[in-house]
Amino acid sequence: MPSSVLVLGAGAAGLITAHTLLADGFDVCLITRDHTPGGQWAKERLYPGLKLNNVHGEFRFSPLKMAAPPDSATTGGRLTGHDMQNYMQEFADKFLKDKIIFDTEVLRVHREDGEENPWTVSVRNLNTNSSQTLRFSKMVLCTGGTSKAKIPEYLSSAAADKVHFRRPIIHSAQFGARLNEIMNIVASKSSGSSASVVVVGGGKSAQDICAHLASEGIQVTIVYEKTDAFTAGEHPLPDFVRKSRMLSILSPHINQRTRLERFLHTTWLGAKIVHGNWNGIIAGSFKAMKIPADSPLRLTYSAFWNIHTNDEGVPRDDGFHALVNSGKIKVVAPARVTGYAEDGVVLLNNGNSLEADLIILATGYRSSWGDIFDERTAHDIGLHRRSLAAENSGPNEWATYRTLSNPPPLHPENMKWSSSVYKGIVPAKNILRWDFAINGAVLATNDGYLFETISHWISSYFLGDRMKLPKTVEAVLQHTKRDALWLRKRHPDLDLSLNEACTSFSVFWTWPQFCDELLEDMYLPSMRSGRNWFTWPFQIISVDELATLHEERKANRRKNT
Repeated sequence: MPSSVLVLGAGAAGLITAHTLLADGFDVCLITRDHTPGGQWAKERLYPGLKLNNVHGEFRFSPLKMAAPPDSATTGGRLTGHDMQNYMQEFADKFLKDKIIFDTEVLRVHREDGEENPWTVSVRNLNTNSSQTLRFSKMVLCTGGTSKAKIPEYLSSAAADKVHFRRPIIHSAQFGARLNEIMNIVASKSSGSSASVVVVGGGKSAQDICAHLASEGIQVTIVYEKTDAFTAGEHPLPDFVRKSRMLSILSPHINQRTRLERFLHTTWLGAKIVHGNWNGIIAGSFKAMKIPADSPLRLTYSAFWNIHTNDEGVPRDDGFHALVNSGKIKVVAPARVTGYAEDGVVLLNNGNSLEADLIILATGYRSSWGDIFDERTAHDIGLHRRSLAAENSGPNEWATYRTLSNPPPLHPENMKWSSSVYKGIVPAKNILRWDFAINGAVLATNDGYLFETISHWISSYFLGDRMKLPKTVEAVLQHTKRDALWLRKRHPDLDLSLNEACTSFSVFWTWPQFCDELLEDMYLPSMRSGRNWFTWPFQIISVDELATLHEERKANRRKNT
């Protein structure tokens, strides 16, 4: 009998995971609290102006082609939130009909060892308010990390009430669903005066929200200490740059897999080439966007050291940077909102204040995992991070990496915690039970290729295929410790403990190398875009390379039985 598998979440990771498991013979059920498929691209979460960092051909899956946006020639194929929602809906309709339970909230996940179907899931229908309990033999967690709002206590509605702030406070996670309400709030402002909206945060959500509001003629001010770095050009990048390994080999990976990478990252000359290229990319991006030398738009994170980097493509008149340049978006930076005062006053850490009719908090997201599992189960499977304070000392494995010299200061939280999730996919304590996995917790710049590769890894793992895995829990924990030490070395100024649902591991620019390693775990060919000794860094990587993985894995299974 096929094993029953619960896929929790119907976003991109959940959809491709369910498709892969179904093709391998599992009985699959997806559960989501959303009305539509897509996760962060669900229809109810979208708003005008929402754009991806990806372009056409990147964020899709091998079983289904995606139509190119009509403006591809001028934008390089820039994808919008609506492009992604349409694709996710089409994917679900074609491959997962009657497999997704919508509008359903998970109340509690519990596991009982020794049972044929150990996973007990209590759910509630959001439309009827009725509850039921479901049982499964295996489970894949695909809830992602961009649905649960993270609001600092000093910026909460409760804090505002204490000082009689009396203005609406909305988190960016609800911006799409509450857009009509927001526009009504703005429209209700007395005639002759313009409503003032203050957006807190400098990330991509904050930028997209500001751009949409400003395009609607609304007075908007954004407050941040630093904003995201970005890449841009006066013309769309050619595919041999945009869709190849070029940027990945200019970023150090935990394992240097090729002679070229070793040269670039472990020699003096190579480090000069790497940092020269990154500095040139950022300088060229500022130039393309016509950012003045004294503009607060230059207060960005490092595109090399940090994961706060967006791909803006080509300049556009309705883009965030262009609207700031034209004065339609006011920037207050560097500054941080520290609280509220009565009569709609927003307090800043520099002693100044702003008046606001509406506050939008683009303050990030918290992990979705804490609301799902009971504490005993979460502890039993080893889901949450563990303390690593006592393991900070030891030899520096990456001492030869010249590109990682002169790093930014180490974030205090990065000295304390280590993920317990092996490769961001399986909790170390649960590795020998073969009944639980995660997809969507590895941070990368190409989710389509990554999620599909991980889905096959998970399916092979559930089937008990021959794989390159550590033999003991202790060996797996050592692997996660090494990953944690690497992340401190690679991204020292990040607090990677904040949202383990999307940062159990980060490969970011080096997703091709990571996917190669996952394929090799399954004894499958890697570097599938081509291995020409001279041109391989510029070979276009396509998710179509993964279309034959089912057959390849099945052939390996027959060979090993």
